[in-house]
Amino acid sequence: MIERTGPEPIYIQAKNWILEKIAKGEWTAKEKLPSEADLAATLGISRGTFKQAIKQLISEGILVQIHGKGTFVVGEQMEYPLAERLISIAETMIESHKDFTTKLLRIEAVPVEQTLSRSLQLEADEKVYHLQRLRYIEDMPVVFIENFLPTKLFPGLDQQNFEEKTLFSMIEHIYHFKIEWGKRSFLGKGADEQIARKLQIDQGTPITFLEQTIYTEQDQPIEFSKVWIRNDQIKLTSILKRG
Repeated sequence: MIERTGPEPIYIQAKNWILEKIAKGEWTAKEKLPSEADLAATLGISRGTFKQAIKQLISEGILVQIHGKGTFVVGEQMEYPLAERLISIAETMIESHKDFTTKLLRIEAVPVEQTLSRSLQLEADEKVYHLQRLRYIEDMPVVFIENFLPTKLFPGLDQQNFEEKTLFSMIEHIYHFKIEWGKRSFLGKGADEQIARKLQIDQGTPITFLEQTIYTEQDQPIEFSKVWIRNDQIKLTSILKRG
């Protein structure tokens, strides 16, 4: 099973052994692996060496570790058309027929911060609703979202049911704003302690971070958001044409 005198490092052999198990269907998508200690013992190698194999497979998006639960095989990633359409992640989940849930963590009216006031074209003494939510796919947290909306434009927003309705649907169907366009920027970064805890990943795990402002037909900014996405669960895609 493991060739100790061969040219291939032992942790690479362990990695390939795991991949073979997955390829043969012995470990399926979303399935929890046995403990690292047990698997290392099965292969007759040290736990530290086996951890190297696990770490590499996590970095390649094959496995994922969840705090307090263990190591799992990653299932099929949902594709999010990041640069093609102004669509929310919740709307993408609905289109993809993903079974998702939303947990409201916070909503309250707070004074607008200086940088945010510029993005939303607000005066320094105005307030915004600060909204925090977690989206789950099959009980796994995959997206953490912070939204900021002017209280003067969305009275009673804190009374809405965010666990059953999407924010975009509220903006368009309850408050009757037509979302026309948006400005979106994104970057890759390591999860800090707070985000790692919310998404149940290790601190420093690569994630995608988005910032977005949406506008009406009259070019009025009405919402600013920050989004942290687990790369092992959601794949950002774009279809581009040349010429």
